[in-house]
Amino acid sequence: MEGVIVHIAGVETLVREAGSGGTPLVLLHGVLSDGASWSDVAEPLSRARRLVLPDLPLHGRSRTSPDFRPGPEGMVAWLEALLDELGIVEADLCGLSMGGAVATHFAISRPGRLRRLVLVDAANIVYLDEGYRLFIAEMRENLEAAMGVDATTSRDCWTDDMGFEGAKTAAGNLCTDPIVMSVLEYLETRGIPFDQVAQGLDLLKPMETKELRGISAPTLAIWGADDPFFSSEAAVEKLREGIHECHIEVLEGVGHNPVAERVEEFISLVRDFLD
Repeated sequence: MEGVIVHIAGVETLVREAGSGGTPLVLLHGVLSDGASWSDVAEPLSRARRLVLPDLPLHGRSRTSPDFRPGPEGMVAWLEALLDELGIVEADLCGLSMGGAVATHFAISRPGRLRRLVLVDAANIVYLDEGYRLFIAEMRENLEAAMGVDATTSRDCWTDDMGFEGAKTAAGNLCTDPIVMSVLEYLETRGIPFDQVAQGLDLLKPMETKELRGISAPTLAIWGADDPFFSSEAAVEKLREGIHECHIEVLEGVGHNPVAERVEEFISLVRDFLD
C-alpha cells in the first residue's frame, strides 16, 4: 500500500487504498502517526469494502502549505475535498484520537456525506487529563505570544523563548514526559509554524453536548477503559448525553489505542457495526 499523492485544499495528500465495493470506509489516524498505522486492520476490513487511508495534513508523507489552517474548519474542508477527489459521495468514517476529532466535526458539519461514524478514543469529547491540559493551556498562551512570520517550533525555543519551565511547573514533570517530548521533536522535525500548531490545538477542545446532538449518523464509540489522556467514564457519560444513536464499547485493560491493543476485537466491532 504505497499510496498516491493527490493535491487538495492546499495539501499534497498521500492516500492509500485497499479493497472495493460497499460504502467506502475512510480511516483517520491519530497525532504523530500516518495512514500506515492501520496496516494490522486494513486487510480484514477491506474484504467487503473500499478502504481509504490518508496521511492527514502535517503528518506522514502529506505536505501542507504554510497557509493551510489545520483547525476544525480547515480539516473538514480538506476531508470533503478528499472525498470529492476520490469520487466518494457518501462514506463511513472511522477516526482514532485526533482523527476522531476530525471525524466528529465532519459528522456535524457535513451530515449528507456520512453514512456511519466510528469514534475511537476521540480527542475532542472530554477534556485531557489535568496535567496534560495545564501543559496545553500554557503552551497555547506561549504560542500566541511568540507567533511571527516564518516562526517554527523547536525544543530549544520551547525552553529558551517560550517559558517551557513554566509549563513544567504547571503540569508536573511533563518536560521529561516521553509523549510531550515526542510531540516537540515531531514539530521541530517537520518545521511546523507556530500558528499552525495553535490552530491544531483547537481540535482538542471538547465538543459541547448540544453540539454532539448534531450528529445524526449512527455512531459506534470504542474506548479504552485505561485511556491515560481522556477518561473513559467521562467520555461514556458525554457520548450518552450527546449522540442520540450511539453504541458504546469500553474495552477493559486497554489504553488510548484500541486499534493496536485489541486488533481482532476492534475489527469485529467495526465489521459488525458497518455491516
